[in-house]
Amino acid sequence: MPKSNILLVDDNPGITALMLKSRGYSVSIASDGLEGIEKAKDEAPDLILLDIMMPGMDGYEACVRLKTDADTKHIPVIMLTAKEDPEAISKSHKLGADDYIVKPFNLPVLVSKLKAFLP
Repeated sequence: MPKSNILLVDDNPGITALMLKSRGYSVSIASDGLEGIEKAKDEAPDLILLDIMMPGMDGYEACVRLKTDADTKHIPVIMLTAKEDPEAISKSHKLGADDYIVKPFNLPVLVSKLKAFLP
């Protein structure tokens, strides 16, 4: 059975994309929030991993747009970012994020969280 499709929205996706692919996930990459929204609409991924700090549209704005659009609001969004302050976590949840993971992350923890949202 094929693994789920994950959209990774991050201006520096390198190691995260490799780790997910090594676990058998299909990974699509967008380098900023606007591209992430466009790919989410075009590809209908099973889950979105969204960084906060990116050039152009940041992850907060992208999250709001994803969660208020009829085409994408059902897709789980997990913020995957280096920001670990309580305000960033709280703000992300208020804007509609389904979960929050701080980089650097532990791969088994990430996979466990993914499985909680994926079919």
